[in-house]
Amino acid sequence: MEHITRIFCAVVIAALLFTSCGAKATYSYEDNAPSLAEAYKDYFRIGSAINTWNLNDPESNEYKMILKQYNTLVLENESKPDALHPSEDTYNFTNFDKFVDFCEENDIVERGHTLLWHSQCPDWFFKDGNGQASADLLVQRIKDHVTTIVSRYKGRVDTWDVVNEVIADDYGLRRSNWYNIVGDYDGDGDSYDFIETAFIAAREADPDARLIINDYSLESSTNKVITMYNAVKKMLEDGVPIDGVGFQMHIGLGMDLERMEDNFRIIAKLREINPDFIIEVTEMDMNCYNEDQNGNSIPLSKEQEEQFNETYVGVFNLLLDLAEEGVLDSAIFWGLHDGTSWLNGHHETYPMLFDREMKMKDTFWDIIDLPSKR
Repeated sequence: MEHITRIFCAVVIAALLFTSCGAKATYSYEDNAPSLAEAYKDYFRIGSAINTWNLNDPESNEYKMILKQYNTLVLENESKPDALHPSEDTYNFTNFDKFVDFCEENDIVERGHTLLWHSQCPDWFFKDGNGQASADLLVQRIKDHVTTIVSRYKGRVDTWDVVNEVIADDYGLRRSNWYNIVGDYDGDGDSYDFIETAFIAAREADPDARLIINDYSLESSTNKVITMYNAVKKMLEDGVPIDGVGFQMHIGLGMDLERMEDNFRIIAKLREINPDFIIEVTEMDMNCYNEDQNGNSIPLSKEQEEQFNETYVGVFNLLLDLAEEGVLDSAIFWGLHDGTSWLNGHHETYPMLFDREMKMKDTFWDIIDLPSKR
């Protein structure tokens, strides 16, 4: 009996030691949780879109998670045109200043999103009194807007999404107000002029900032990625200072990974013009949800979870390949965890590697191990 008692005590002690010292972490913010940023530091930066209210309480789990998991950050909405420049004579830098200060204090790379966009952009840009602004007026407003913002953060914000979503879903450029009003401003036969104006102004305001043209569906739409390639190729040849293309990467279950790789390779050909040209993944998530017959959200099925895992692991293996080739150096998730995703506006969804309680999903553990297998 004494022998059995000793064995039992030894087992209990071992279990307690494992629990206190070597237990596998459950939550993304725990001290002993592995870090995505740390695991991938030799390949590419890992980031997330946040909001400044995530930074209000250093004791909050979201605050701790940000510092634990990410080494590059972007604001989800607070640095878009309507937030930063709500009226012609009014700039609102309070939240962006807070964001940049936080990143600098914690050695985190800052991204600015976005200087020009057709959405979340105040109407005053395109008005002159009760009428439409002229091309001359809009070009000047683009210059003033970009110069004011980028020069304020010169040497502080690492990367700017200078223009966002300027490629049409079928082919050619989006017929936005920027496009329609500015048109072929310089008379050279193309209508890239509002894009060129923004990039040139950004380069002049901060010669060292990385300047990105950002869009969605580039990983899945052949027409769209070819349009992007042709547009950027022409602008690079004309001397426009575009440093890279941002793939938003709002993907779904069962994403065609072969097509994704093909489309990355198309954009990578721009390195033939500029050997330092880079690709970034800027807004990654995976739209996946499940509903019952009444349309109520329910957990993913086992098959969906397996597909979620297979797709995410495939994506990260591809990103590692591109990073090893020097093509890609940054991947940002569009949200901290499932509960903060913009996709929840349509239905309850599960797009991230962390659930609503900030627990690490099984897929996280598969992805965290990929670099060590290289």
